[in-house]
Amino acid sequence: MSNWLLFIHHRNMNVYCGGLFFTSNFDSGNLGRVQQVDLSDETKDSKQNDDLPSPDYEFNVWTKPDCANTEFENGNRSWFYFGIKGWSPGKLIKINMMNLNKQNKLYNQGMTPLARTVPGKPRWERIRNKVSPQLVEGNFLLSFTYQFPDVKNAMTYFVFCYPFSYEECQRMLTEFDKRFLYCRKSSPSSDPKTIYYHREVMTHSLDGLNIDLLTITSCRGIMEEREPRLKGLFQNNSHPRPHLFIGKRV
Repeated sequence: MSNWLLFIHHRNMNVYCGGLFFTSNFDSGNLGRVQQVDLSDETKDSKQNDDLPSPDYEFNVWTKPDCANTEFENGNRSWFYFGIKGWSPGKLIKINMMNLNKQNKLYNQGMTPLARTVPGKPRWERIRNKVSPQLVEGNFLLSFTYQFPDVKNAMTYFVFCYPFSYEECQRMLTEFDKRFLYCRKSSPSSDPKTIYYHREVMTHSLDGLNIDLLTITSCRGIMEEREPRLKGLFQNNSHPRPHLFIGKRV
């Protein structure tokens, strides 16, 4: 019998820098700091010479670590997800991710960030331009360029890999609820090979979001009795707990 817990993290930031608007103020966003690079500065550190094309905009970007500003903060810094608005169509931007965990092999073997523009190019696509992963004084630096599409007043998002937001997760679970609606009538007389699906809200996050618990198994061994309620959890008394099963443990 399988139980899935679904979590979400929020890292929200809005900032204007170099005439552009940067934001991570959305589901799963992560942006820690932005710094404009002076393109006229000829004394720029030669160690960052990555042979990428000359950009119209250039920014150094830092991401926040996992669980930032909480007692669970740690050194993991792989996830970044932010949007940029205010750019001119057709212009080239260069982004230097300054504080990611060392992932040279990942990017040297073809990994690239993803981008999408809303409205205009809403589907996530791998950045096609060359990326430049390198170590600078022991720190991992990932540089990449992107040419903005011929769209006005749009937001372009950049992300480490395909995001799966809380809203997308909730839509998926709602579809599961509809697909397995018959499971609400599951009983000891049900076909043992029939799928058993049960969704319930275990508790809520600090942001007030549902933390769902899914129970997925077959109807083999299903009993009339249900799982007990635990103190402080599963507080929606109008929604029953899942059935107990003979020979199956959570």
